[in-house]
Amino acid sequence: MIIERYLILEIAHYGLLGLILFGFAFLGGKLFRFVEMLLERGIPLYYAGKLLLLMMPSFLVYVIPMATLLGVLLALTRMSSDKEILALKTSGVGITKLLKPALLLSLLASISTGALTLYGVPWSIRAFKDSLFEAARSAVQPRIKEKVFCTFVPHVVLYAEKVKEDGGIEGVMLFDERDPTKKTLILAESGWLSVDKGSGKLSLFLSKGELHQQEEGSYSIMRFNSYVFNVFREELLKEAERKARVRLLEKEMSIRELREKIKQRQREGKDIRPQLVELHLKFALPFSPLILGLLGVGLGSHRTRSRRSFGLVLSLFVIIFYYVLYLIGKALSTSGLLPPWAGAWFPNLSLLVLGIYLLKKSAAESPVMILEALEYGLEFVKRRK
Repeated sequence: MIIERYLILEIAHYGLLGLILFGFAFLGGKLFRFVEMLLERGIPLYYAGKLLLLMMPSFLVYVIPMATLLGVLLALTRMSSDKEILALKTSGVGITKLLKPALLLSLLASISTGALTLYGVPWSIRAFKDSLFEAARSAVQPRIKEKVFCTFVPHVVLYAEKVKEDGGIEGVMLFDERDPTKKTLILAESGWLSVDKGSGKLSLFLSKGELHQQEEGSYSIMRFNSYVFNVFREELLKEAERKARVRLLEKEMSIRELREKIKQRQREGKDIRPQLVELHLKFALPFSPLILGLLGVGLGSHRTRSRRSFGLVLSLFVIIFYYVLYLIGKALSTSGLLPPWAGAWFPNLSLLVLGIYLLKKSAAESPVMILEALEYGLEFVKRRK
């Protein structure tokens, strides 16, 4: 029990370090986009920061498995280099004593990844869309300035002769070419903006004016006392995504959204295999920390002369190898050579077989040639420095 508790603390310590390191690595790429949102795209600081935080669950589902692998490998390679594993084995402590605490923490990581995949990411995506809409909506009113032509929403230009303190506008001219088959020009004496928070619809209420419309060689004029120009939530979201340079990928969609997209593509007669692979990946990904933890024990329990640096190098190699298997599985399934479920589970099943093989080699005290070669290569690089 003391040995298992000691191993749990060691793995948890290095796993937390891996969570921080990989988390900052993923977040680093987003920080450039965050700065761009503020400086070039005009997104307010509050919304840019909120959007950055809401992106975190979508990459934590990848960070947690990598941190689990790093924690197991760093802990075991450190113990191996200090001859602690050798001492345990000579005292009659088998490989199962090393396996239990590693699998326990890996199981907790799998549960966390599963909770994020099924609940955390869908919630963050909904909140992300709501924040994008709020950012777009809040940007509309400040964008309207006196005697300046401004892009109200994509393909809609608005001009106001006067902007009042209460938000009303006078001397309104609005040009709408959202529909490529017709062009609309609206002139009005006054107007004001209103937002329906339930539907997210933004309405511009106009009073006393004319609507000029050109369509397929015809030209019509309509006079009105009141007219409502509507902009729907999807249009504002599209503009906000373009402005913030963010795009929700299929892997960041919820299971429900993916299923809806699959049904839509089926109705349109399009290929649904890429979306089916992503759907199966939603269920395969939570098992990756467990598989990587098992593999980490198989790799880390081999005798080594190097210290933590060897564990770090092994972690990077395994992560790259897992990504290559992920790409291969995805390519084979999208091309029809494998069923979608097989392509999604291909990396996990491959590493499971490899992990069991390495565990058997470790239990039999049999060397693994590729690990020996990698360690000699690392030592050679160190000596050259």
